[in-house]
Amino acid sequence: MTSNVPLKRVRSTSVNNNHHSNSVLANRALKKEQIQQKRANFEKAIETSLKISVNLGISILAIFSIKQLLPYHLEQQGKLKEIDAEIGKIQPRVEKLEEDFGNTFDPKLTRKVMEKNTYKVDPNLSPIFFIDKK
Repeated sequence: MTSNVPLKRVRSTSVNNNHHSNSVLANRALKKEQIQQKRANFEKAIETSLKISVNLGISILAIFSIKQLLPYHLEQQGKLKEIDAEIGKIQPRVEKLEEDFGNTFDPKLTRKVMEKNTYKVDPNLSPIFFIDKK
């Protein structure tokens, strides 16, 4: 009987040791998982911070560029308005010249164009000169 008692104690001790070692292993695994999770969270926080800072830098650069380009843009718009006004003034003259251009190359109107633009006239016509009487 005495031999049975120590065996039971050994078994119960080994069960306790197994339970304790399982508990320690589970604890270690949990701590390792927590450390990995903290590291992952820290890396995500760094990545997010870098993304925010890069985007903030780009935004500041864009605002600064717009601030620099706005006066130039307004100046160019003023020049365009001035050019449009000049085009509006010249447009009737251009239309008249375009109309005359078509008449200039019309073979039927050659005599009229020649009479209009030069002193030459049809040889069959005689020129009339007006003289002032004093």
